[in-house]
Amino acid sequence: PPPDLVVEIDITHTDIQKLELYAALGVPEFWRYDGQIWRIYTLENGTYRELENSPTFPNVPKLWLYEFLVAAREDELAAMRELQRRVRAIV
Repeated sequence: PPPDLVVEIDITHTDIQKLELYAALGVPEFWRYDGQIWRIYTLENGTYRELENSPTFPNVPKLWLYEFLVAAREDELAAMRELQRRVRAIV
């Protein structure tokens, strides 16, 4: 079976059409960060639709993901702990 969620950090901008590939595999949710923009997609009727929030993690705002990536450049462990703290506070 396909994974429930694919997260891709795409800094190299490959020519492979990942959305079509993941749709063909039946991956229900796909996140992509291109170095500037974080996008969240959900698979509906064989094609992806962009969303503001993840259906898998609806209480985790995209802003937290941006903040995590920025903080992880300075101190990955501290960034991970802060993200975990935030998620635990809403679970």
